[in-house]
Amino acid sequence: MRARAVCVSICVIVSGIAPLAWAQVPGPNNAITDVPGIKVGHFTKAPITGTTVVVAPAGTAGGVAQRGGAPGTRETDLLKPENMVQIVNAITLSGGSAYGLAAASGVMSCLESQGIGFPVGGGNVVPIVPSAILFDPGRCGAPFSLRPNFSFGLQACSAATTGPVAQGNIGAGTGAVSGSVKGGLGTASAVYDNGIIVGAIVAVNSVGSTFDDNGDLYAASLELNNEFSNLLPVKGGPGPKASAPAAVKVSLLKNTTIAVVATNVQLTKSMATKIAQMADDGLARAIKPSHTPYDGDTVFALGTGRLSMASVGGGDQAFIEYLVGTAAADVLSRAVVHAILSAQSTACEQSYCDSIPNACRNKK
Repeated sequence: MRARAVCVSICVIVSGIAPLAWAQVPGPNNAITDVPGIKVGHFTKAPITGTTVVVAPAGTAGGVAQRGGAPGTRETDLLKPENMVQIVNAITLSGGSAYGLAAASGVMSCLESQGIGFPVGGGNVVPIVPSAILFDPGRCGAPFSLRPNFSFGLQACSAATTGPVAQGNIGAGTGAVSGSVKGGLGTASAVYDNGIIVGAIVAVNSVGSTFDDNGDLYAASLELNNEFSNLLPVKGGPGPKASAPAAVKVSLLKNTTIAVVATNVQLTKSMATKIAQMADDGLARAIKPSHTPYDGDTVFALGTGRLSMASVGGGDQAFIEYLVGTAAADVLSRAVVHAILSAQSTACEQSYCDSIPNACRNKK
């Protein structure tokens, strides 16, 4: 049977001292909003596209890792540690290919109306809203011109709240496809008894598959507290309508997986960048292959600063990067699983649970 991780700990040895371990459990929402101050909003244009916004509290530092070969991004250069602006106000994840980057302007307008942004004098602000997109235009017979715009970002930002986060065919995951099955939006979190909280949200629209040749999800073994309880070990391989891994069938594939990880720990931009790089490995654990020439895989990292560096490992920045980055990779992998399990079949793509019904005990 598939192994289940009931309890997970981070164990490290610091300067020759005995190993330190912290128990890990999902947060109350098992969502990125378990990080205090983080809000999430969606706007969905069913059945083909949408936008998801992650709004950060004041003083949040940000970084980014971009390893896919076909990215569509905005304001990612601003996140380089050597550049001036030190904070991030929101992250926009959107469908629409490069056209969908327009949604970030709507998010900026939403935040500007609240006086949120980088001050530029005269009471004016410029909201800092790095963004990434995935390719979904024209899917399932929809007009290619149906794609996120200014209004999508404005409405997603206006809807942003704390608390539970809707998953599956919603927001940036609405038109997503993952390998041979329906992709979608997923989220997860982890809380440690030393006070660290890490959350992730991801829109899975990958060339690669999230499950092996037998039909079992690659990252399911990372589950916490039986969160994937509807899963069963697959016997006899995937059903007749599923293929794993996905085959490259056309010269130009229309994909990209985009994500945000967040923590309550105080970070610098360089620390957030390293944590984004480590978190990106969570995609590679959950999706095979990842970061292909056809994917624009991009992962943002946010540190809200509610937990000071001094209170985590005595302020050792490398240790904090290690600790948070390790957790972020696992949380992002789990968010990918939630995206696949929460996705629902459409007229053009079957969900994982519909494609491999002997894998899912209780379809969500």
